[in-house]
Amino acid sequence: MMSKYLCNCGGLILPNFEAYQVGDEVNFMIQKRKSIGNGAIAVSQKAHSGKITEITGDDITVKAQVRTYKLYRFEITPKDAPGPIEYFRIGRCRCELDQKELTA
Repeated sequence: MMSKYLCNCGGLILPNFEAYQVGDEVNFMIQKRKSIGNGAIAVSQKAHSGKITEITGDDITVKAQVRTYKLYRFEITPKDAPGPIEYFRIGRCRCELDQKELTA
């Protein structure tokens, strides 16, 4: 599924954020914050998927099962790409980083 996003040097290759088109299936995260008293806040993140219905510059409208979300171009990933959680967990492709370390 994700082979074209796996990097030889370790990490994940970012998708082409400029290539989105209306009708594309995408993944995205929705973060909710809830006050739980004494100044504490509970944060939850949930992965969703949906279909792009409109693109206006970097603002992309995505229709999920129940709701329609207005998202920023760089908050979504193609359906066949790793989701945002994987990018946070595994990190970006290391080839560039390794090159910088060699020339530093």
